[in-house]
Amino acid sequence: MEYSLTGPPGQPVIAFVHGFSMNLRQFSEQERYFSDKHRVLLFSLRGHGDSSYPQPADRQTFSLEVMAEDAVSLIDHLGLTGVHWVGNSMGGLLGYQMLREAPEKLLSLATFGITGRQNYSPFFEKIGVLSLNLMISLNLIPVLSKLAGSMVSKIPEVRERILKMAQEASKPALKNGHYNVYNFNYLDDLAEAELPILLIRCQHDKAMNRVLGATLQVLESSEWGRVVEMENVGHFANLEDPVNFNRILENWYQEIM
Repeated sequence: MEYSLTGPPGQPVIAFVHGFSMNLRQFSEQERYFSDKHRVLLFSLRGHGDSSYPQPADRQTFSLEVMAEDAVSLIDHLGLTGVHWVGNSMGGLLGYQMLREAPEKLLSLATFGITGRQNYSPFFEKIGVLSLNLMISLNLIPVLSKLAGSMVSKIPEVRERILKMAQEASKPALKNGHYNVYNFNYLDDLAEAELPILLIRCQHDKAMNRVLGATLQVLESSEWGRVVEMENVGHFANLEDPVNFNRILENWYQEIM
């Protein structure tokens, strides 16, 4: 498992967890910024970046339940009592899974580019699965990544970084990992959580904003929840505007740590 742990020993640990098809390098700017005063843990999910994966691989190999076990194993291996989890997209979804399965490993939970509940119809899920798997089978990952990059960011440098990271992900991870994002519901877990939770709502992340309603209601009615609006950014807010993204997190940590 590819990981990096930097910063002064004994300080609170912030774990930044990347999205589907990305890797730990998605949070390089955050590592540089926060490791002055905090310990910063970055890691690549199985099959992403330089992290390996069991073979033969199937859908279960890349399930959220299994990847949560990976995260718990890494936290235990490093001797950490708990982490402040920051997850983008599937990294945020994995944070919700950690909240369900191993809440004792979380000191706080911050997410962006993800919702607490999503419900695709069987038809649209099947279309999404067939389309993505066909492009992967035809070795069209660069085309797919370029298309995805153009949809989620208007900044050329960000699109290039997205493309590069996506090309480093393994085919089994791409083929099987996307099953996690079609249907899930963590609203009860969020409502019952007893730790600080932050959701960064990104202005131009239209796909997520369309389905955030119920999640926003849960967090806004919870004494532990906080919602912060971030303007002029899309799905990968930390890449598009790292200065403002870091400031939002830093202000929140000053309140909860």
